[in-house]
Amino acid sequence: MIGVIRSELLRARSGANTLAVLLLGAFIPVIVLTSEDTLGQMTSMDATTATQRLLAPLAWSFVVAAFAGAFGVTREFYYGSMGRTIAQIGFRRAFLGKGIAAIGVAVALTAGVAAVWCGVAAVVLGVNGLAFSPSFGAARTVLGALPGAVLGAVLGASIGWIVGNYYAAAAIVLAGPIAFERAFLGSASEAARFSPGLSLAALASPSDHPALLEPWAGLAVALGWTLILAAGAWVVGYRRFR
Repeated sequence: MIGVIRSELLRARSGANTLAVLLLGAFIPVIVLTSEDTLGQMTSMDATTATQRLLAPLAWSFVVAAFAGAFGVTREFYYGSMGRTIAQIGFRRAFLGKGIAAIGVAVALTAGVAAVWCGVAAVVLGVNGLAFSPSFGAARTVLGALPGAVLGAVLGASIGWIVGNYYAAAAIVLAGPIAFERAFLGSASEAARFSPGLSLAALASPSDHPALLEPWAGLAVALGWTLILAAGAWVVGYRRFR
C-alpha cells in the first residue's frame, strides 16, 4: 500500500499535472474574491474586518482539492490505463491508495495556497492604507480550509470513480461549487447550504457568507456527503472492474 501511495504522489508532482493544479490553486481565491464586492468596500472597513474578508476566499480551497482528487483517478480513465492498474495491484489498493494520496496532495496544496494568499492579502491591505491584522475569525478561516481540503479530496476522488471521465468530473467539481452552489446560496440559502460544496466552505467560516452552516453542522453534513459518495464510488468502481 505504501508503494501505491508513493506512486500516486509522484504522479501528482509530474510536469504539466503539477502546473495545472498549482494554477488552479492560485485562480480559485482570485475568482471568488473578484466575484464579491470586497475590494470595492475596503475603504469603509477597519483593518481587522478587511483582513478577515480578504482571507474568506480560502474557504473555497476545497475546490482545488476536489479537482486534484478527481484528476488522480480520471487521468487513468483518460489514458486507458485504469484496467491495467487494477489488474496489477487490485481494486482495493488502487481505491485506497488514490484516496490517501489525494488527501496528502490536497493538504500540502491548501497550506501553500493559504501562505501565499496571506501575503497577497497583506499587499492589498497595504495598497489601501491598512495593516494586515489577523484575528480569531481570520485564523479560523485559514485553519478551517484544511479539513475542507481533506474531505474535498475524498469527494473529488469519489466523483472520479463514479463518473470515470476526466472532463465530466472536472466540470462537476469545478463548476458545481463555484457556479451553481454559490448562486443558489443567494436564492435558496436554506437548502443550498446543505449541499456538498457549501457544507465544506462552512468549515472555514468565511465572513462574507454568514448564511452558511456553523462549522460543526457543516462538518456533519460534509462527512455525510463524503461517506455517501465514497460508498457509491466503491460500489461503482468494484462492479466496473470485477
